[in-house]
Amino acid sequence: MDKERILQELDRGAKSWNLWRKRRAVGEIDLDGIELVGVNLDEYDLSKVSLRNSHITQCSFKGADLIQTNLQYSFLQNNDFSHAKLIAANLGNTDMSGSILFMTNMLTANTRNARLENIDFRGHDISGLMLREVSLAGSNLEGQQLARVDLSNSNLEGVNLQGADLSNTLFNNANLTNADVRGANLNGALFKAANLSGVDLSNLDLTKTDFSGANLSHCDLRAANLSKSKLIGANITGAKLWKLVTTGWSIASVECSYAYWDKSGKEKTLYRAHEFERIFAEAITIELRYPYRLVDHELATLPIFIEHLTAVHWGTIIRLKSISDVAGGALVKFVVEEVGVHNPTELKSQLQAEAERIQLAQLMLRTNTQLHTQLKEKIGAIREEFWPRLLELAVDHEKDQVRNLTILFMDLKGFSKWSEGELSEKLSLFRGLVKPILKKFAAGHPNMEGDSLRVTFKNASAGVSCACMIRNVLRAAGFELRIGMELGEVAVVHNEVTDILDLEGVAVSMAARMEAAAEPGEVLVSHKVRHYAQRSDLFHFTPRRVPLKKAIGSIEQGDYIECFAVEAAKNLQDAFA
Repeated sequence: MDKERILQELDRGAKSWNLWRKRRAVGEIDLDGIELVGVNLDEYDLSKVSLRNSHITQCSFKGADLIQTNLQYSFLQNNDFSHAKLIAANLGNTDMSGSILFMTNMLTANTRNARLENIDFRGHDISGLMLREVSLAGSNLEGQQLARVDLSNSNLEGVNLQGADLSNTLFNNANLTNADVRGANLNGALFKAANLSGVDLSNLDLTKTDFSGANLSHCDLRAANLSKSKLIGANITGAKLWKLVTTGWSIASVECSYAYWDKSGKEKTLYRAHEFERIFAEAITIELRYPYRLVDHELATLPIFIEHLTAVHWGTIIRLKSISDVAGGALVKFVVEEVGVHNPTELKSQLQAEAERIQLAQLMLRTNTQLHTQLKEKIGAIREEFWPRLLELAVDHEKDQVRNLTILFMDLKGFSKWSEGELSEKLSLFRGLVKPILKKFAAGHPNMEGDSLRVTFKNASAGVSCACMIRNVLRAAGFELRIGMELGEVAVVHNEVTDILDLEGVAVSMAARMEAAAEPGEVLVSHKVRHYAQRSDLFHFTPRRVPLKKAIGSIEQGDYIECFAVEAAKNLQDAFA
């Protein structure tokens, strides 16, 4: 039957059309490519009709039967499909944007590559639709139950997903720019290579969420829980990170040139290439499995093993973490405490490869009887020479204790210019002012030599508070001073010259370098100190870039380091007053 005859029947109204269809019992009706604007098609039986490549807008299909209707590649914007039946309809590559789908039955409809933009889906369960590679931009999906639904490669820009159940939902390669996910359940969701730029993820539980390769630039992650989440290769530049929980997160190859750690999200912290990863990533661990067990010569050569790895990758600090029994043998773990200037991700793979290469040589020694015997003889000679001396030192229980502490170095300016008459009086005043402050903040390992001070703190916030109070009190008394602070592992050792306990470690040296680089009256702290102290809302941190007056590790004299000048917030200053 020709198309004109069919259109004439269509114009007669729903009752006449439906009766005509029933009497004629025709097969598939071909209306491909028709154009309809503002037509009332309520209650029409359009089941199995072919409307491919049609242009239908502002029409009403209320209660219409569109079961198995073919609407592929059609333009169907701003139509009303309330209570219509689109069961098993073919909507592939169809644009239904702006349409009303209230109580519409779309069970098993094909929506691949469809555009369902700016549609209010409230009260409509769309979990059974094919939503992969679909555009839902601007639509309202509030409260939808979309757990485990595949939304990969879909356009979800500006979508309202408030309170939706998105647990274990697939968002791989999806565009969620400026989407609203407040109150949504995102536990276990996959966002690989997804674009979440500008999305508010604050206060959400994102535990074990996979953001590998995702764009999280300018996201609000304040007070979010990213424990055990994956951000491998993700971009978090410009993100707000106040009170972010990061326990066990993976940030290999993460991209971040700056971020905001303050509560208001306005104080920018700059990072050089790979610096964010070096500061905040979990320590790199190298693992080696030994068959059967770890034999004597392998245990004896582990220190040389570590020295070799450190020498090959200059600027790194590596230590033995653990030796444990596992099924079929032993497991040895090394931890990288400092990565130097290396890319952490590349460093891990390089260290693992080099460690496995050296391990093969160790294992070959098991079958080299001559070399094995020579090594045992050398170890025996060392034992005979050093063991008695080691036993003598064992009484010093503090020897080589390693602790994670915040270090404070302070120095008075103008000390050398004081006259002999005022030297004793000023030093006495200086010590009298400082001692009660140190006691107040439970400072440990105090060392006051001349006009300098070195102390430690178990709590970074307490340390920074103490530094600010010392600075304020001494300033009021007419003293000029500089303070530097670092946080890290510190070894408590016995000083044979002073016969008292002393401190050793990279953190100790860096605190001293920062004190020397500070301006008079300035408290300089490292990234680590700021990271552990900034959450207290007691301080204001200002990024500083200062040159070192003395080399440390791979950083040469004159090289610039990134740090922060700290000032106490008003509420803390009032407490000091």
